[in-house]
Amino acid sequence: MRLLGKVAVAASVALLGVAVVIAADVPTGVVSNAVRAHVDGADAALGANVYAGDSLNTYPGGTLRMRVGAGQLFMLESSEASVTQDHGLVDMLMKSGTAGLSGTIDDPLEIDTPVGTLRPANGKHAFGQVTITGGNQIIVTSYEGTLSLTHEGEERMVEAGKSYRVTLAAQPASPAAYPQRGQGAGTGNNHRKLIFELILVGGTAAIGYGVWHTLAVSPSSP
Repeated sequence: MRLLGKVAVAASVALLGVAVVIAADVPTGVVSNAVRAHVDGADAALGANVYAGDSLNTYPGGTLRMRVGAGQLFMLESSEASVTQDHGLVDMLMKSGTAGLSGTIDDPLEIDTPVGTLRPANGKHAFGQVTITGGNQIIVTSYEGTLSLTHEGEERMVEAGKSYRVTLAAQPASPAAYPQRGQGAGTGNNHRKLIFELILVGGTAAIGYGVWHTLAVSPSSP
C-alpha cells in the first residue's frame, strides 16, 4: 500500500510538471504590427507569439502592437516593458515610455505602471494610453470609453476625451519620526494616494490618437 501511495504521488508530481510546461508554452499574445521593435531580444515579426516573461522594446520611430484575446496592447517608440500573466490576466509591466490598450473589461489585459494598474472600466469598448514621466508620475489619456486606474484598493476613472497627470503621493515619514501623542501614537498611515491633475490632450497623446485611428480602421482590430 505504501508503494502504491508513493507511485501515486510520483505520478501526480509528474503530471503537475507537464501541466506547468504546457502552460509555459501557451502564448499570451500575438504580434499584429511591429516597426523597429524587439520581443525577447529578437526582431518582432508579424504573427510572432508573445509569452509570459518576454521583454518588449521599441526604438525611436518604432511601434509594437499585439492581440490579447479580443483586445490589443501596444507600445509607442522608445518604450520598454515585459509581459506577465496572473490569474488569467496578461499584464504589460511598463518600465519606460508609452503603452496603450484597446478592449473591454472582459478582455484579459491590463497595463501595470509605477503609479497604478490601467484597465478598461466596464463592458463598453475603451481605448487609451499611459506615459511614464517619472518614478512616481504618469500621464494617462482616454480616447474612447472609460479607463480605470487602481492603486492599493484606490480606484479612479478616466473618461473619454480626458487626460490626467497622475502622481503617487510621496511616502509619509516613518511614524518613529513623530513625537508620541497619547494612545495609538506612532502607528501612522503609510497608504499613498493618487493625485490627479487634468491636462490638455496633446504631445505624445496626439501620437497615440494616430495609433487609435490605425486600430479603428485596421481589419485586425477588435
